[in-house]
Amino acid sequence: MDEHGMMDRRVNRGQFLRSSAKGGLALALGGSVLASVQGVAFAAGGVSDTSTLQAAYAAESLAVHVYEGVLANFHSFKSPKLMNIDYFRAALENEKAHKAFLGAALGAKAPKGLHFKIPASALTTGQSVLNFGVALERAFVETYLGAVESLSSADLKVVAAKVAANEATHFSFFDAAAGGHGVLPSLAPTVTIAQAATVLTPYIPNLSASLGAAGFPNA
Repeated sequence: MDEHGMMDRRVNRGQFLRSSAKGGLALALGGSVLASVQGVAFAAGGVSDTSTLQAAYAAESLAVHVYEGVLANFHSFKSPKLMNIDYFRAALENEKAHKAFLGAALGAKAPKGLHFKIPASALTTGQSVLNFGVALERAFVETYLGAVESLSSADLKVVAAKVAANEATHFSFFDAAAGGHGVLPSLAPTVTIAQAATVLTPYIPNLSASLGAAGFPNA
């Protein structure tokens, strides 16, 4: 199934959260950052900065796909009824901005034809949507914090830090709405991009085929 469809795949939230402790992905920033793309110098060799951005682009594509799916059926989710549609719309615009930035930075190297498989259990009730959002956004925060450590480009390190801050606001919304306290650990964990790619693969089955750099599982 392509970006415009969702396929069923059962997943246990606890298992996903445990996996998210080892990987995840996302990038968040304002539209003004788009203007800085031309000045970014990418590192080469190993898991390069370009490769990191390719994985991030795939993750952002997944985020856009999920938010669009939730919004398309927003009023049908019960137990509980989803609230604050304005948040979901604003968060979707964040993810679209992230994807646009990454696409502009990568140019012809941006992954093409990504396919998504979303667990049916993640979109069954309002609570399952919130739980899935918590898991995704926590993983996104941890991965972008990890990218701050691993990226070679000083420009991209700043971008990744801004993105992690944005995704932290998304996490707080979902966690509080799901019944949590909405607060991340004082020093949030970090993960590597390779670990993130491993976690993303079940949700983007052709991810490895879309990554052309060394250092990624099966890439």
